[in-house]
Amino acid sequence: MTILFSLKRPVDRLLETVLVLLFFVLFTCVIIQVFTRYVLNDPAIFTEEASRFAIIWLSLLGTAYACGRLEHMAYTMFPDKLKDGKLLTHMRSVAVIVLLFALSVMFYGGGKLVLRALQFEQLSATLALPMGYVYLCIPLSGLLIVFYQMLIIAKPEHFKAVDEVEVALEHIAEEERKLAEEGILLDPTAESRKEKQS
Repeated sequence: MTILFSLKRPVDRLLETVLVLLFFVLFTCVIIQVFTRYVLNDPAIFTEEASRFAIIWLSLLGTAYACGRLEHMAYTMFPDKLKDGKLLTHMRSVAVIVLLFALSVMFYGGGKLVLRALQFEQLSATLALPMGYVYLCIPLSGLLIVFYQMLIIAKPEHFKAVDEVEVALEHIAEEERKLAEEGILLDPTAESRKEKQS
C-alpha cells in the first residue's frame, strides 16, 4: 500500500499537467473559432469537434482529480457531524461505493465501449479520429478514481476535504507572520499608538 501512496503525488502532478493542457486546447479552439468566424468570415470547422473532445476529457479527468482531493460533489451535512472513528468509517463506506461504481460502470463498461468503437472503426465526423480514443477517457478516469478510492479506504485520515475559508485564513496568518518577521506592520494605527505611548 505504501507503493500506492508513493505514486499519489506523481499521479496528481501528471493529472494537473494534462488538465492544464486540455484547458489550453479548449481555450485555443475557442479563440481560433472566434477569429476565423468574425475576422476572416470563414469559420474553422475542426474547432467545434476538437473543443467538444477536450471538454469530455477535461470533465472526466477533472472528476478523477477531484475525487483524489475530496473536492467532488458530496453531501456534507451528515459527515460534518461525525468525528474520529465514525467519520473514518463513513469515508471508507463512501469510497467503497464510489470504487464499485468506477470499476463496474466506468472502467469495465467504458472499456467495452472503447473496444467496440475501435472494432467497428468508428471515426469522428470532422477530424476523422477513431472514436475509441475519444472514449478512452472513460475507463482511464474510472481507473484513476479506483486508485484514489483505494487510498482513501486504506488511510482515510490522510484525506481531508478542503475548507476554503480555513485555507485562506491559514494563508493570511502565514503572510502576516512573514511580514512581522520583516518588521512590517499591517495595522497603521499601531504605529500611531506607539508614538503616543512614547
